Amino acid sequence: MVRPLQAAPFPFPNMSDHEHPKSESKLIVTILLNLTISVAEIIGGLFSGSLALISDALHNLTDTTSMFISLFSIRIARKERSFRNTYGFKRAEIIAALVNSVLLFITMAYIFFEAIQQLFHPQEVVSSIMLPVAIIGLFGNFFSALLLFREAKTSFNLKSTFLHIVIDTVSSVIVIIGGIIIRYTSWFYIDPILSIAVLFFVLNEGFGVFRDVLHILMQGTPTDIDLSQMKSRLESIPGVVNVHHIHVWSLNETDRFTEFHVAVSCQSFEEMDTLREKIHAILDHEFHIEHTTIQFEGKSCEA
Repeated sequence: MVRPLQAAPFPFPNMSDHEHPKSESKLIVTILLNLTISVAEIIGGLFSGSLALISDALHNLTDTTSMFISLFSIRIARKERSFRNTYGFKRAEIIAALVNSVLLFITMAYIFFEAIQQLFHPQEVVSSIMLPVAIIGLFGNFFSALLLFREAKTSFNLKSTFLHIVIDTVSSVIVIIGGIIIRYTSWFYIDPILSIAVLFFVLNEGFGVFRDVLHILMQGTPTDIDLSQMKSRLESIPGVVNVHHIHVWSLNETDRFTEFHVAVSCQSFEEMDTLREKIHAILDHEFHIEHTTIQFEGKSCEA
């Protein structure tokens, strides 16, 4: 007997009401600001000959594209569930994060190629142009980070965007340090070296996001859930003989689902319903799983 814990009639309610229009407005402002910074840094990098500045600009530009994708995915995720899409569209944000990660890797590959070229053929960098542009970029990125600081706590999508802006801020600091070194030492090798340093810093963060997104899309068990501990906890409930065929997965960063078989010693529907409520309460409060499907069995499953 399969007894879903939560059955909602169609049409389903909106699944993305945690997203607030105010967050979208701040994201739009951040997009415009980041786009302006990117254009300014590209122009400044071309005139000054600074690869580090251009690298930072391309990273900012990639982040701007990512923000557009994030904004679009947030609006798609708000679409209501239907008979055709019973889970709704919340995974639009996870897919957006995957696309953003791939874009980041492509950009970083280009920056790495250009940095290696400049290590063998260093070019003169005009620090008098490089420094002011980098400082402007630093203030712009810092302001963007402040805008999304509170919103970053509401969704994985916005948190990912916020982390990218933090990385941009750190990149701007590194570019400024490089400009100061070039100004007082004329050691132009520092420009591609710092570019590679920024590259590995960003790749480390990007790979983490890419790995987490793939884990969700592959319906992996959430990393903070120990299935053996969950099984033992449920089997400690009076009336539960055995729990098996356990599956736990995430729809996105917040919605978790589980299904499993429960061999029970009770006989009546009332006893099983009481047992179901106890199981649901434990999963909700201790494992943060709200969507549960249970198959009760009076005898062991031979599959």
